[in-house]
This record gives sequence, C-alpha cells and structure tokens, in this order.
Amino acid sequence: MTRSPPSPPGLAAELRAQGEGLFRWRSYPPVLVLALVVGKVAVDPVPAGGPGAGTAWTAAGFLLGALGLLLRAWTVGTVPAGTSGRGTRELRAETLNTTGAYSLVRHPLYLGNALLWTGVAALAGSPAWVLLVTLLSWLYHERIAMAEERFLQERHGHAFADWAERTPAFLPRFSGWRPSPYPFSLRFALGRDYPALYAFVAATTAVALTRSVTTGAGWRLPLSWLAWFTAGTTAYVVLHALKRLTRALEVEGR
Repeated sequence: MTRSPPSPPGLAAELRAQGEGLFRWRSYPPVLVLALVVGKVAVDPVPAGGPGAGTAWTAAGFLLGALGLLLRAWTVGTVPAGTSGRGTRELRAETLNTTGAYSLVRHPLYLGNALLWTGVAALAGSPAWVLLVTLLSWLYHERIAMAEERFLQERHGHAFADWAERTPAFLPRFSGWRPSPYPFSLRFALGRDYPALYAFVAATTAVALTRSVTTGAGWRLPLSWLAWFTAGTTAYVVLHALKRLTRALEVEGR
C-alpha cells in the first residue's frame, strides 16, 4: 500500500490544519456573517446613497444570492456519488470530479457560498461591509480549499495535478468547459441543498426585520417580505419532510 507523503512543515501545513477544522464546523461561520450584517443595520440602518438606495442594494443582494444558489444547485445536481462535493463532516472523494462546474473552477460550491453571503452583506447597504464579508469569505474558503486539495492530491495523485493545472481554484475559466456525464437533477439538487436556500431566506429576512425595527417601523414587515419568508419556510418544511421520511428526492447513482 502506497503511503501518502507527509505534509511539508510551515505556514502551508498550518493553514491546511485550520482548513480541516473549519470544514468540520463550516455550518457556523455564516452565522458570524449574519451577526455582522445585522449589527451594522441595527447601528446604521440607512444604506449608502440614502434611503432611496435601499431598493438597489436589496436587488443587488438578491442577484448575488441567486447566482450563488444557482451555482450550488447546478454543482450539486450534476455530481455523482463519492465525490468531494458530497462530503459532510469529513473530507472524502472516492472519485475525482473534473466535469461540469468542476471543469470551470475547482471549488464551485465555495464560490457559490461566497456569492450567497456577499449577497446577504449587500442588504446592509454598505460597500465596506460587502468588502469585509468578501475578504472574510476568501480567507475562510481558502483554508478549507487547501485542506481539501491536499486530501485530493494524496488520493488521486497525477489526476488531481493535471486537473489543478488546467482549472483555476475560484475564478472560472470558461474555455475549460467539459460537460458532466450526469444530467442535471433538480430533484436531487433540492434534496441536497435546500438548507442553503433556506439560510438565504432566513438571513435576508432577518436583515429586513432588523432595519424595520431600527427605523421605527416595528416588527411588521411589508407583505413582500412576509410572502418571501412564508414561501421559503414552507418549502423548507416540505423538502425536509420528503428528505427524512421518503425517498422521493433520491436519485440512483447520486
């Protein structure tokens, strides 16, 4: 049995160790992002450009969030079983996925996360907060990616090296496109990624509610926000029940 080469000492090894820890607890840093955004709105609810600019900031936030969610859904909906895109509490990858979204960028799920949470930050209406969340997201995902890539290198060797050489880590290179052999499955994508959708729904609603309270409008949200939160919550409950109680969202080979 071939032994994996030891990790080189120094900063790179420390960053990878941090990434392994962050991977296991990666559901929690978004809570910090939300706390930062809500805190900013609670202290200063008026967006940059004045009250009239709030609609533009909200539209930008939803556009970024939608791009992140669509990228995540497309990635999840085309990956087979046994790839790094299917890991939960620990790194795993029986096969190396290099097609579909993974032919454009090595970490499409992390890019999707960054877009999603930058979208939440945009609702604060502050360029500085958008820049701050973008920077935090970069530092956070960079460390996880380093840990994941070390794991993939040890497991897949030259195949990983060839893929990494032609595929950028976070900024897509569209000339490298290779279609996935697996057709996109919306059913599977919803079954795997509905928590990310609801996280965006809940986070954006929390920001809107904070602004409403801070500006003196109280705990009553506009009908559009109530409809958004109600629809998102209903979808979450239904999808969660289908996922836990049935096999309706499962797809063979995924």
